[in-house]
Amino acid sequence: MKILHLSFHKGCINDLKFVCDKLNIECHVLSQFKDLNSNKNIDTIEEPFAQHYNVTHQLADKYWNKYKNYFNSFDCIVTSDTAPLSRIFLQNNWTKRLVIWICNRFDYTNYPVRNGKFPDPAYYHLLNNAYKQENVFIIGYTKFENIYANDIRKLSIGYNVITPSGGISKIYYDNFVERSEYKNTIFVPPYHNDTQMMDVKNKLNELGYDAYCGKYNGPCDLCNYKCVVHMPYAWSNLAFFEMFPLGIVYFIPSISFLKNLKVNRKFFWSPPYVEDLLPISEWYDDRYKDLLIYFNSWDDLVEKINALNFDEHKIKLKEFGKLHIENVCNSWNKIFH
Repeated sequence: MKILHLSFHKGCINDLKFVCDKLNIECHVLSQFKDLNSNKNIDTIEEPFAQHYNVTHQLADKYWNKYKNYFNSFDCIVTSDTAPLSRIFLQNNWTKRLVIWICNRFDYTNYPVRNGKFPDPAYYHLLNNAYKQENVFIIGYTKFENIYANDIRKLSIGYNVITPSGGISKIYYDNFVERSEYKNTIFVPPYHNDTQMMDVKNKLNELGYDAYCGKYNGPCDLCNYKCVVHMPYAWSNLAFFEMFPLGIVYFIPSISFLKNLKVNRKFFWSPPYVEDLLPISEWYDDRYKDLLIYFNSWDDLVEKINALNFDEHKIKLKEFGKLHIENVCNSWNKIFH
């Protein structure tokens, strides 16, 4: 089988490439990243002002007419981050296998929409009908994607979920640089809740820890640090699953402490935020309760960092990661074959 993966997210590209390598499946890439495109003679799928996220009827036809001979050279198309990429194929009667791996809501839009209207009724109609087609497989990368589509937006796409494997492909390993000077430093991701909702790095400094918050060069780079302290901001993240095979230790606030921390602060959650559904987010799913370390207060964080046997915990993470990768690869194998 020969697969073409269309995606705007390097993490998704890495993850599916890793899975396909494990399954001995030939996987090519068409992306906004020129360096990741398998065919360097093919242009990227990027539009000015990030309009490539808004796949209107006109944009879907543009991509189809431009690349249809290239598309037809593949046995299967996979779209990820974001699902509107599937419109290119749904709208143009693609009859081969189409896998729509939904990340960041099926109707993700980048505002303002400059060319036409999106999402439009025709897009919802296409996706709703797609679930009935034998050649189309619609898969959430976390449970909330399916709940959002089925229960909140009232589409019928089923409840099939395949989470990221967390496996690391050559895309990331090639850029890894070992930095032993960070082994006692806590890493804080440079995201909104870690920096805007509150200054987590400064808080850790107050608690007596060395901490760094800023850019990092892919998931392997986090192996250089003692651990990660993070304020979740989404239903799922690629980084969540990458922590397991790499043995990266994560400390995150418990649900109750997160609710307390966000009061009167600039809290962000990948929309829509549905507080009652927080327990189904990957960060708070019971399946991972012994793998992530939850703290109920800052004092509790200090106690847990100081008490943890990091070497033992990293072994536990890696053992789970190995089993998780096997299960995810088996799930993808069923879809592809």
